[in-house]
Amino acid sequence: MGTIKPFLTGMLLLQAVHAAGGDAERDAQLQRMERAISRIQQEQQSTYQEFGMVQELRRSLMQQNTPPPPPAVIGVDDLPSYDEQARQHKRVEEQLQRYTVELEGLYARYRELEAQKRSLLDRVRELSQSP
Repeated sequence: MGTIKPFLTGMLLLQAVHAAGGDAERDAQLQRMERAISRIQQEQQSTYQEFGMVQELRRSLMQQNTPPPPPAVIGVDDLPSYDEQARQHKRVEEQLQRYTVELEGLYARYRELEAQKRSLLDRVRELSQSP
């Protein structure tokens, strides 16, 4: 009977040490996840700002692409060349397409980051709720 009590005390101490070690590991995991979430949020903010800038460039280009009213005909030399107008229009349309592709890529990246963040937040919630 005298040897069981020290044995049980030792087992309880080992369990307490193991639990404390588990808490330390859980806390370390939580800290790593919080840092990762912070980095993701910073990248999301950067992506959002870049999206806004590209969107504004695209909007501005679309406004510039609105053809001005035709000039009063004074002479044939005063009219802009049809070929030059067509080339300019094609360049603008190509740039608009590039902006559109870039916007789609930025939006996809933002959604990807959101999914990563959501996954980390779910894991943080799980770790926070575990005993």
